[in-house]
Amino acid sequence: MTSELPAGLDVDFELTRFVRRVRARSLRSLGEIHPRLDYGSFTFLLLICDAPDGIRGSEIAEELGVHKSTASRAIASMEKLGLITRIPDPDDGRAHLLVARPETEARVAEYRRNSHERLLALLDDWTPEEVAVFARSLTRLNDRAETEF
Repeated sequence: MTSELPAGLDVDFELTRFVRRVRARSLRSLGEIHPRLDYGSFTFLLLICDAPDGIRGSEIAEELGVHKSTASRAIASMEKLGLITRIPDPDDGRAHLLVARPETEARVAEYRRNSHERLLALLDDWTPEEVAVFARSLTRLNDRAETEF
């Protein structure tokens, strides 16, 4: 495949533009989860919610590509807000896993439902085939990015 894009098509620009809009919308909606939750901690919280058996802080730092101290500050903030808790790691008695509190999981699930509904509204004039092609293309892009970035 050639690395040149068709004239007038700037995928990077359009992805950045979309991510900026999603981030701005997310910032306005974080209060649904907690009124003092910031966007930086939100990204950590999503990883914790997506690990129902718990996740170590070091795993979060690695997954997000941040320094452990950055992860530690975000984790401490979420603990202070009462969004997450620590449980003993069953595989290593010296370590702890981070888990979302049940009420946090419920709020994040509702946030995600609302977000999904907003996305469906954006795609309401697309054909099912267009949505399927777009979803497959995004999956392919993300799969490749996981190995290349």
